[in-house]
Amino acid sequence: MDESQRPQRIEIIRQALKEKAPMMYKELESSGQLEIFLEGHDAEMMESFNRAKDKAWEETMANYLKFADPSYDESSSPMG
Repeated sequence: MDESQRPQRIEIIRQALKEKAPMMYKELESSGQLEIFLEGHDAEMMESFNRAKDKAWEETMANYLKFADPSYDESSSPMG
């Protein structure tokens, strides 16, 4: 995901926190730590997303790049 989507992600996190953990939201807001929390949570979320994306790409390549000729025998190859 590109960085231009960061404000939207921050807002999604803000709304989820406000709805699901209102006491935590109010505490972070009143202590002046809300923005720091939201930015940190976004960074953690994106790191997790990128790891999952990398793993999915590796699995996709492993599954779709399994080429082999059914009758090919490496032992009879002139290169072998």
